This record gives sequence, structure tokens and C-alpha cells, in this order.
Amino acid sequence: MTWQAWLVDIEREFIERTDRRGVEFREMLERIERRWEEGEEARRREWEAMEGRAMTRWEKIDHSFDGLLRKTTMITQEQIAMNWKVTEEMREEFRESFAEIKDEMRANREATLKMLDRLSEPPFG
Repeated sequence: MTWQAWLVDIEREFIERTDRRGVEFREMLERIERRWEEGEEARRREWEAMEGRAMTRWEKIDHSFDGLLRKTTMITQEQIAMNWKVTEEMREEFRESFAEIKDEMRANREATLKMLDRLSEPPFG
């Protein structure tokens, strides 16, 4: 494989991985949005059942702000989990790459030493 083909292959893998991460991120946001909306509706119904009346305008505003904080927290937690997953995948890829490089260097070193063993003694010495 030539260097150019190797670089094209790496670039293609990077683009595919980036596209896959984008899809995962959008799915994560959709999942959070659904969970958040269901949770907010349940919290509103629970509050109204506990108070025995509908929320006033200011209570709805406070409830909305609280809900936005909850949504931000959920997104942050999911992003941290996703970043951790990506970090672990990168570490594994580096481990594999370093193992391949290490094996290749060992093979090159052994080949060099075998070649040096086959050399005849210098005539002057």
C-alpha cells in the first residue's frame, strides 16, 4: 500500500467515524428531548395533584426555568458519557497501533541483526 493510499484510507475512516458520531449525537439529543418532555409533563401533573390547583403564570415560569436546568444537566451528563466512550475507543486504537508498530520494529531489528550476522569479517581486521 502506498503512502497516498494509506492517507486516503485514514481520511475515509475519519470521515466515516465523524459521520457516525454526528448520528449518535443527534440520536442522543432526541432521546434526551423525549425523556425531558415526558419528565416535565409528569412533574407538572404531580405538582398540580399535590397543590390541588393549576399553576399560576409565575409558577409556570419557575417550572420552565427549573426544567431548562434539568435539560441542561441531562445533556451534560450524556455528553460526558459520550466523550468518555470516544476516549476509551481512541485509547484502544492507540494500543493496537502501538502494538503493531512495536511488532514491526522488532521484526526490523531482528532482520537487521540477521543481516549483520551474515556479513563477512572486514579484511583489515
